[in-house]
Amino acid sequence: MRREKERKMKRNKGIYVLVCCFVVSLLMIGCATTKKITADITGRGGGLKKKIAYLPTVNRTGYGGEDFKESARTQFNDTLSSFCDDVIIVDSEKIRGLLEEIPRLPSGQLDTLVLAKLGRALGLNTVLEENLFQLECMDEKRGIYGFRNDCKVVQLCLRVRAYDVETAAVMLDEIVKNDVVVSEKEWLDIKDRREYHKDIANRLLSKTTPETCERVCDLVSEKPWKGYFTSVHENTYTLSAGSDVGLKVGDLLEVFEAGEPIKGRGGEIYLVSGPKIGEVHIKKLFNDRAEAFGVLPIEFDRISHVKLKE
Repeated sequence: MRREKERKMKRNKGIYVLVCCFVVSLLMIGCATTKKITADITGRGGGLKKKIAYLPTVNRTGYGGEDFKESARTQFNDTLSSFCDDVIIVDSEKIRGLLEEIPRLPSGQLDTLVLAKLGRALGLNTVLEENLFQLECMDEKRGIYGFRNDCKVVQLCLRVRAYDVETAAVMLDEIVKNDVVVSEKEWLDIKDRREYHKDIANRLLSKTTPETCERVCDLVSEKPWKGYFTSVHENTYTLSAGSDVGLKVGDLLEVFEAGEPIKGRGGEIYLVSGPKIGEVHIKKLFNDRAEAFGVLPIEFDRISHVKLKE
């Protein structure tokens, strides 16, 4: 009886092990299939990194001056870097200066055509503009109903725009609001725009920035990588992107035609890309640029952008 019981336990254990192995095999096949489907949809082009740069942060709150602006930029940069794996943030004094020189239209809107031309020369895919839009001091009752207390609240309104370099269009324009509870003295300092409380500014930014960065990251990640030529010489085209975005020697790029620009109601100019007009393959690679040879000669003025051929 005892031996029969032991044989039964061993048999059940063997069946359990076989079932576990079978389930694991199915999961592995499922994961492999999922990865294959994802790869078929996105291709390696989905793995190329996109470049982002910032316009100077604007502080319209009348509070904190340059200190508030610098804290906002630092938090935005750090948070976006942690959120986005497939993004390169391009930041230097030179690029900041070039972006700061972009003119604005009579309506006050940014000249997106100039921005797009500069962005292409720098190999950018997206340009971001951060605006500390409003800082408001409020009295509110907070807490459980019936036990609410009067609270001094400071609310930050943060606005972020994302410009698409390919089309010169605004691809994102969002306003995010968040607040913190402060002491009465801090509240009065901020309301009267007196003493700058860096810790409160950082608390407001740390609550407001992640939501905006997540939205920017999702939006940029959804778009495929696009590249731009800056010059041509004897059928060799110079590209404003290189090994930094993940390109390799021998990569084949599809070239698309530049369509006629479209003028918006406020005087903005939008760029429209046309059909595919040729192919080039990368023959020489550098960190932030590449040289590509045309399979057939293509008129440089007709070219809008390139993308990796899958």
